Amino acid sequence: MAFINHSQVRSAVNNSPIAPIQPKRIRNRVYRQCAKDGFNDRLKAELAGEVPEQPRLYSRHSTRQYYFNIGWQAVTEMHILRAKQRQSAQLERGRQS
Repeated sequence: MAFINHSQVRSAVNNSPIAPIQPKRIRNRVYRQCAKDGFNDRLKAELAGEVPEQPRLYSRHSTRQYYFNIGWQAVTEMHILRAKQRQSAQLERGRQS
Protein backbone atom coordinates (compact mmCIF):
# COMPACT_ATOMS: atom_id res chain seq x y z
CA MET A 1 0.00 0.00 0.00
CA ALA A 2 1.26 3.44 -0.88
CA PHE A 3 1.35 6.22 1.66
CA ILE A 4 -0.63 9.30 0.74
CA ASN A 5 0.83 12.67 1.53
CA HIS A 6 -2.03 15.00 2.50
CA SER A 7 -0.58 17.83 0.46
CA GLN A 8 -1.11 15.79 -2.71
CA VAL A 9 -4.11 16.41 -4.91
CA ARG A 10 -4.02 12.97 -6.49
CA SER A 11 -3.73 9.54 -4.93
CA ALA A 12 -0.43 7.75 -5.33
CA VAL A 13 -2.24 4.43 -5.70
CA ASN A 14 -4.25 4.88 -8.88
CA ASN A 15 -3.59 8.49 -9.89
CA SER A 16 -7.24 9.45 -9.50
CA PRO A 17 -8.40 12.52 -7.58
CA ILE A 18 -8.71 12.01 -3.83
CA ALA A 19 -11.71 14.33 -3.54
CA PRO A 20 -13.73 16.27 -6.11
CA ILE A 21 -12.01 19.53 -6.90
CA GLN A 22 -14.19 22.51 -6.05
CA PRO A 23 -14.18 25.53 -8.35
CA LYS A 24 -12.08 28.32 -6.93
CA ARG A 25 -13.91 31.20 -5.31
CA ILE A 26 -13.37 34.61 -6.87
CA ARG A 27 -11.64 36.52 -4.10
CA ASN A 28 -11.78 40.01 -5.55
CA ARG A 29 -15.16 41.48 -4.60
CA VAL A 30 -15.42 43.59 -7.78
CA TYR A 31 -14.81 40.62 -10.08
CA ARG A 32 -17.10 38.41 -7.98
CA GLN A 33 -19.86 41.00 -8.46
CA CYS A 34 -19.19 41.01 -12.22
CA ALA A 35 -19.69 37.23 -12.28
CA LYS A 36 -22.89 37.54 -10.21
CA ASP A 37 -24.19 40.19 -12.61
CA GLY A 38 -23.52 37.89 -15.57
CA PHE A 39 -25.28 35.00 -13.84
CA ASN A 40 -28.33 37.13 -12.96
CA ASP A 41 -28.52 38.68 -16.45
CA ARG A 42 -28.53 35.21 -18.03
CA LEU A 43 -31.30 34.04 -15.69
CA LYS A 44 -33.40 37.10 -16.51
CA ALA A 45 -32.87 36.50 -20.23
CA GLU A 46 -33.81 32.83 -19.87
CA LEU A 47 -37.01 33.70 -17.98
CA ALA A 48 -37.93 36.28 -20.62
CA GLY A 49 -37.20 33.77 -23.40
CA GLU A 50 -34.85 36.16 -25.17
CA VAL A 51 -31.37 34.70 -24.78
CA PRO A 52 -28.82 36.28 -27.12
CA GLU A 53 -26.11 34.12 -28.66
CA GLN A 54 -23.40 36.05 -26.83
CA PRO A 55 -23.46 37.95 -23.55
CA ARG A 56 -23.86 41.70 -23.74
CA LEU A 57 -20.98 44.11 -23.37
CA TYR A 58 -20.79 44.58 -19.63
CA SER A 59 -17.59 46.59 -19.46
CA ARG A 60 -14.77 47.70 -21.70
CA HIS A 61 -12.45 46.55 -18.94
CA SER A 62 -11.41 43.14 -20.28
CA THR A 63 -11.04 41.42 -16.91
CA ARG A 64 -14.48 42.54 -15.75
CA GLN A 65 -15.99 41.37 -19.06
CA TYR A 66 -14.18 38.04 -18.64
CA TYR A 67 -15.74 37.46 -15.21
CA PHE A 68 -19.14 38.58 -16.49
CA ASN A 69 -18.85 35.94 -19.23
CA ILE A 70 -17.88 33.32 -16.63
CA GLY A 71 -21.05 34.12 -14.68
CA TRP A 72 -23.09 34.04 -17.90
CA GLN A 73 -21.77 30.59 -18.82
CA ALA A 74 -22.26 29.23 -15.27
CA VAL A 75 -26.05 29.03 -15.61
CA THR A 76 -27.27 25.43 -15.91
CA GLU A 77 -30.64 23.92 -16.72
CA MET A 78 -31.20 23.31 -13.02
CA HIS A 79 -30.74 27.02 -12.26
CA ILE A 80 -33.26 27.88 -14.98
CA LEU A 81 -35.82 25.38 -13.69
CA ARG A 82 -35.48 26.68 -10.13
CA ALA A 83 -35.86 30.28 -11.30
CA LYS A 84 -38.99 29.35 -13.24
CA GLN A 85 -40.40 27.62 -10.16
CA ARG A 86 -39.70 30.69 -8.02
CA GLN A 87 -41.31 32.93 -10.63
CA SER A 88 -44.46 30.80 -10.84
CA ALA A 89 -44.68 30.61 -7.02
CA GLN A 90 -44.46 34.40 -6.80
CA LEU A 91 -47.22 34.73 -9.41
CA GLU A 92 -49.42 32.34 -7.43
CA ARG A 93 -48.87 34.32 -4.23
CA GLY A 94 -49.69 37.51 -6.09
CA ARG A 95 -52.96 36.06 -7.35
CA GLN A 96 -53.98 34.90 -3.87
CA SER A 97 -53.48 38.37 -2.35
